[in-house]
Amino acid sequence: MTVTQAREVRSARIESVRGLAALLVLGGHIYGGAHMYRPEIYATFRSRALLGGGFGVFLFFTLSGYLLYWPFARRDLATGERIDLRRYAWNRALRILPLYYAVVIVVLVLQEHGGTGEQWWRFLLFAENFSSRTVGRVNGPMWSLVVELHFYALLPVLSAAIAAVARRSPARAAVAVGTLGVVSFAVHRATITHGQTWKFSLPVTFFYFASGMLLAIARVAWERHPPRLPAPVLSASLWLAAAGVLWLAVWWHYPLEPLMAVAGFLVVGACVLPLRPTPLLSLLDWRPLALVGMVSYSLYLWHFPLLQRLERTTWLPGGYFALLAIGVPLCLLVAAVSYWIVEAPFLRFRGRWAPSAPVTITPGDR
Repeated sequence: MTVTQAREVRSARIESVRGLAALLVLGGHIYGGAHMYRPEIYATFRSRALLGGGFGVFLFFTLSGYLLYWPFARRDLATGERIDLRRYAWNRALRILPLYYAVVIVVLVLQEHGGTGEQWWRFLLFAENFSSRTVGRVNGPMWSLVVELHFYALLPVLSAAIAAVARRSPARAAVAVGTLGVVSFAVHRATITHGQTWKFSLPVTFFYFASGMLLAIARVAWERHPPRLPAPVLSASLWLAAAGVLWLAVWWHYPLEPLMAVAGFLVVGACVLPLRPTPLLSLLDWRPLALVGMVSYSLYLWHFPLLQRLERTTWLPGGYFALLAIGVPLCLLVAAVSYWIVEAPFLRFRGRWAPSAPVTITPGDR
């Protein structure tokens, strides 16, 4: 099943995964905001699970790793098809910059009372992650956009290096990406107590992108030589259930957060690999959830300042359930309006940058 986004035909399942990730992050911030992030909210598994929706951001990283690396992996390990790097850069800019700058300007003017000089130059230059005075502040979720931007810029160079090592072998490519992922995980563990400026950086988070890149390599290898695996292993439901178990483990013990890289591999893999379709997987074809995925970028960037505004509104009923009942529909409404006003006009200027890119243009719309 597909959905159309600004003349682009997209996988409904992939969009649904985006929607789930955004809704999980929204739910986590609603719970945390309703309890003012007091230390006691970490005391029970129920509280950690409700707050732990914020780990959905790492699912976005895995999606980016797979979707953006897939054309490079197919070019370097299979077809040798041409990739238009100028179009790639143009598409990435159209995807993230217009909405990012719109949110930065609105939040600094209205929420930060005009903002400081440092806030302006750091946020406008995507440099907020490099100072403890701005990282995770103003609009907390924006830190991940800086990491995403760095991944976008590095990917063409990184893919060329992987191709040189792999020499068209998926196995060697997987070893190269896996090694980079292990190095990133080692940096993550070594810098875990070194403050937020390290925590919110590409070297520390790259292994989440690597899980998606490994999935792209696995798909290339699968198409070349379909693996002979036991029937239960080929069940999409098994992959999704295993991912659910890993989510529960992370909620049980937050230091197990790196397991989200494996969970992301399983969730996205269930959607893009030729596994056996199951009723559980078909839930991701639900159109309303896919539509949430289409506006997930707006939902992700707008929800935090909206929730902060609601939390400071004294005439609204307080408590978690009140914030949930008011915050979810409000954030979805603002996200939908933001998508149509800010995102969609720019997305219509995008075009294909590789023949195997997951996005296709509707015939007749060029």
